[in-house]
Amino acid sequence: MLSSLARTIDRLSELSGRLLTLLMPVMVLVIAIEVVARYLFSAPTIWVYDSALMIYAWVGMLGGAFAMKRDSHIRVDIFYSRFSDKGRAILDIVGAPIIAFFMVLVVWQVGLIAIDALETGSRRPTEWAPPLILFLAPIVVGAAAILVQLLSNMIKAVTILADGAAEQ
Repeated sequence: MLSSLARTIDRLSELSGRLLTLLMPVMVLVIAIEVVARYLFSAPTIWVYDSALMIYAWVGMLGGAFAMKRDSHIRVDIFYSRFSDKGRAILDIVGAPIIAFFMVLVVWQVGLIAIDALETGSRRPTEWAPPLILFLAPIVVGAAAILVQLLSNMIKAVTILADGAAEQ
């Protein structure tokens, strides 16, 4: 049952990561519009900076779970790669509480700020002034997705320790 849960979480992280890749060309297009408007027509926009920042927030934060699922996040591979599967599983289990603590803090604290921004209708202090929740929501959702993916990784690490083999 736990292995099935881990596979489901992995599929969700993979799907969200693949969908997020569709936002990258949108972000490039948005920035290109600004460059053309500003330098060819001397008519800078008021919405591009905030739009690109919003897209980047979604890609950056939700991409964290995707990177964790693919085991492509930053770590000291020169040491980590020298361990056996069981050794890596132990390191992952030892490191998990640190990651979980930080992500819980992010969900909690940014979540409180996001709720306040939603209730008060706070806006970005820019000329366009889009709702602040559009910048805070991806932080909360992304940190929660990382926590869920961490659960999947811990299930797989415990399985490796119990069974002695990495599950694909």
